[in-house]
Amino acid sequence: MGKQSPAEQFAKLCEYILGRRPDEFGLVPDENGFVKQKEFLKAITESDGWGHIRQSSINEMILVCQNPPVEIQANLIRAKDRSRLPRRQYCENPPKLLYICIRKKSYPAVLDKGIRPTYQAEVICAEDPEMAEKIGKRRDNQPIRLTIHTSKAEAAGILFYQAGEGLYTTDYLPPECFTGPPLPKEPEKPAKPEQPAKPPHPGSFMMEPEKPKSKPDKSKPKWKKDKKRARKDKKQLWPDEY
Repeated sequence: MGKQSPAEQFAKLCEYILGRRPDEFGLVPDENGFVKQKEFLKAITESDGWGHIRQSSINEMILVCQNPPVEIQANLIRAKDRSRLPRRQYCENPPKLLYICIRKKSYPAVLDKGIRPTYQAEVICAEDPEMAEKIGKRRDNQPIRLTIHTSKAEAAGILFYQAGEGLYTTDYLPPECFTGPPLPKEPEKPAKPEQPAKPPHPGSFMMEPEKPKSKPDKSKPKWKKDKKRARKDKKQLWPDEY
């Protein structure tokens, strides 16, 4: 028996993930066994030795293999043989604590309104915090990890379903049933420096009004006034005899 080609090796991996243990890779197929191809590729590239896998790898595997183990519909992929897939079932006694990671920018809204499904049909929780972070990092490089208190959730009427080993799903998680880190503070914006008043029109400048010029003193100099006064006084002392 000859050595398997890369496409055949990849086909075996697809068969294992999609047909047997999607939970091992943090994947939860829908009721028809489908997962999104984008989510599937992210889960594979997290595994050692498979970081090179791309969409073209799936296309090549389907073309090269005589009987490819998967089938595709639009942006979804599933195993042809799903007889060994974990069966989704109601969990009467879930673990006391479950974990979920959300995007940082969604955190304020989640604290206010709770957690609802976004990119998946259901809210996916993990028993292992590391698995929760692995799933969360597919959406955000630095996700916010929340701790789910299942007793509080069940008291609020929330039901949990087990989807393989260590993964649980639900439709909604109200704010009172999970805890997380404090909301990060927004950085204070620096005060803007005061700018000089702009001229009323672009390219113009303000002109200061000219001060009124003082009128020239047309009166005679002081020495002339003193000389005239002296003559007048002399005339009074020696009146003209003519």
